[in-house]
Amino acid sequence: MVQITLNGRPIEAAPGRRLVEVIKESGVAITNLCYLDGLEPYAGCRTCIVEIEGARPTSLQLSCVAQVAPGMVVHTETEAVKRTRQSVLSLILANHPDRCLTCHRRVHCMPGEVCLRDDVVTHRCLTCSKNYRCELQTSCEITDQSDFEEPWVGESRSYYETPPPEPDRGNPFLEFDPQMCIICTRCVRACADLRHTGALSLAGKGHTTMIAFGTGGQIHESDCDFCGACIDVCPTAALMEKPNKWSALATDWTNSVCNACAVGCTISYGVADGRPVIVKPDRLNPVSRDQICVRGRFGYVAVSDRERLTRSLVRVGERLLPAPFDEALARAVAAIEGVKRAHGAGAVAVLGSPLASNEEAYLLAEVARAIGTPHIDYSHGPVQRAVAQALTGAFGTDHLPASLTDIEQAQVIVAVAGDLEESHQVVSLRIKDAAVKHHARLVLISPRWSELDRFAAAVLRVPPGHEAAVTHALAEGAVSGGGEAPAGIDAAAWQAATETVASAQAAPAAFAVVFAPNAVDAALQGETAKAAANLAIAVRGADAAHALHVLPTDANVYGIVEMGVAPGAGGKTFPEIVSAAQAGEIRALVLHADNPLLNAPGTDAIRAALARLDALVVIDAVRSTASEHATVVLAETPFHAEEGTITTADRRVIRQRPAAEARGEERSGLAILAALASALGGGLTHATAAEVARAITAQLPEFPSYAALDAGPGRVRALPADATLAARRQPVAAPALRREGVALVTGRSLYTTWEGASTRSAEADPLHREEAAWVNPRDAEALGARAGELIALTDGTHEVRIALRLDDGVAPGTVYVPHYYDGGAVMALLPLEGAAAPAALRLRALLPA
Repeated sequence: MVQITLNGRPIEAAPGRRLVEVIKESGVAITNLCYLDGLEPYAGCRTCIVEIEGARPTSLQLSCVAQVAPGMVVHTETEAVKRTRQSVLSLILANHPDRCLTCHRRVHCMPGEVCLRDDVVTHRCLTCSKNYRCELQTSCEITDQSDFEEPWVGESRSYYETPPPEPDRGNPFLEFDPQMCIICTRCVRACADLRHTGALSLAGKGHTTMIAFGTGGQIHESDCDFCGACIDVCPTAALMEKPNKWSALATDWTNSVCNACAVGCTISYGVADGRPVIVKPDRLNPVSRDQICVRGRFGYVAVSDRERLTRSLVRVGERLLPAPFDEALARAVAAIEGVKRAHGAGAVAVLGSPLASNEEAYLLAEVARAIGTPHIDYSHGPVQRAVAQALTGAFGTDHLPASLTDIEQAQVIVAVAGDLEESHQVVSLRIKDAAVKHHARLVLISPRWSELDRFAAAVLRVPPGHEAAVTHALAEGAVSGGGEAPAGIDAAAWQAATETVASAQAAPAAFAVVFAPNAVDAALQGETAKAAANLAIAVRGADAAHALHVLPTDANVYGIVEMGVAPGAGGKTFPEIVSAAQAGEIRALVLHADNPLLNAPGTDAIRAALARLDALVVIDAVRSTASEHATVVLAETPFHAEEGTITTADRRVIRQRPAAEARGEERSGLAILAALASALGGGLTHATAAEVARAITAQLPEFPSYAALDAGPGRVRALPADATLAARRQPVAAPALRREGVALVTGRSLYTTWEGASTRSAEADPLHREEAAWVNPRDAEALGARAGELIALTDGTHEVRIALRLDDGVAPGTVYVPHYYDGGAVMALLPLEGAAAPAALRLRALLPA
């Protein structure tokens, strides 16, 4: 550290740091409209000018470019600095509606008043969607811009003389209003340097220069993935969240967590009138830091308030009718108790959800104990257990010490996944960081194209079902030095992949394997987990457990299993529960925050099982397709209104604080489950999140307390960094024989929301980007089908009709259909066990050319 003097005050700072960051951290207000902390300076706005004694060729210097040096004397408040800032700010305001920004009387105006001082004013601060949270407005106040003359009045190129471009409001997430833009290029650099997407650029020249998306079209026609990083850095109202743009200003903020995937990005909800109105990333999670994805930013508006349940429902004949909560709870308890009396506790099963909090899962396990049934599971349970068994076989435990923060420091990365950009986007972002910032080499093993392809040194486009075999062959090649390419793999890509993995032997500590199991076919995911572990062992040996990063299928998979949502002694698994319900052995089911008709394969079997039940008690925030079979539906508040914790992919426990109040008679999941367990004879003494958390800690002492979590996310059962685990290579089963017809690929997509898909909402995919099947152009030509036309994917019994997308991102003979399309329609084509080689599938053109 060195000492510098700032406005007469000595402060310490690291030499070489950007001066503007040091000034802001010291508490001195300074305008800096184009600078982004941590990135190279753009030096475009020039509003961060300061006076540095002895500087050459002039003492007036840009603090974003200047770097801290010993003995530096800096002034930010001199008259010369102020006048220079006012001058450069006037240039910026020349192309922005500025009459209110420079008016000293604006504090006396009301939103509905007409400006009496200037008949040109049409766009005012008081009617601007970013009023009181606008950096340009703040900059004008810091520089006393109302004291500065307006030198550009009447200039033909200024805002009031040139008609502004039309705003872009063509998508449901983001609005771009060019008349508010000051060409600071923060958005361009955030998209390129923070997200590595490059959807924004500068277009035009001179005073016609403007920000453009893609090739200059609308936002949704570009590569934009609506993560909102550009919104976070925009200093004006040029880029804003569409759901929030005209909402009330947030009056409070709450630290929470996103439950859209297993990364567990920490977010802050801006709250007004008991409901969230805006979301910003929160830096508490060291993996996500200041980045989130479209699901985290806009998940709170995935379905509208009118689509959420605000009253409980009870079945009267063929209809579900609203009922008071106490009446609905009594009906639910009576139905469960009736089945217990007639058939025993073993005739009742409980299904949980990896989208729920740890506290809710703990209480759901209490419900199962109160009933006396060992049959408790969740729809992805078989996949999780197959992966856990494979990891235990390799390392002696499925609690791996690897931290997701290590990924961006790796030099060689192998990713085995369908599409990380869509399933776990922030992990995909950290892989891009490694590739771009640290020149890491990436090997991608996937049956379809993803955005990571363009960052990869080698892409192994595997036939569906061969992921385990190809990954295992790569592990063998890392030991033996290559070998022939497996069947269906391009020889050049295989050579590049084996050379890349072999290069990791020189620095094995910088090697990482990322594995994201799919939600179908537990057997295949278990074998792929073995292969991924073998690959980590082949390169890192006894240290392999620190190299393997497993990303569960949903947000809180690890958490709910820790809490007891898993079959007890003699308990049935999810497929066994479904089969037993079909056979009449399971007569009652409690279903919390899940929809097996969406999440699990074997739609016919699941629907038949639900229809045969004597009692189905559903606890949910929406009226899902599964709830249509319910005896009772208990209305629950959505996740963003709940309190509790979740456990992430690297077993960080993160607090979720409520950001909404009940809008009707719905109750929190904790309140419902506690009431249900007590009514069933559970004798609970805890009902609030804090009380449940204390009960969890009493049973699992390694589970962090709320007091500990207030200081930041804690890792549960975290192994020491120097922990030594077993490292046993395991045999991997050969892939299933390919059936005739096309091979099916499915997986989680980015934009289609779980709640929307669960209710089969027409707006489940707000952009309507994911309502198409990817078919290789060769296959489409053979079908006689054209892009955009409806095709049918059929197994002879079921048929999924979907629009055709021509895409060579899937190999010939392969078709990709998003998992959540049409409420999980593709799950009807897969058996209950989710085998990767189902009955022969055929594509058919409905209007052949």
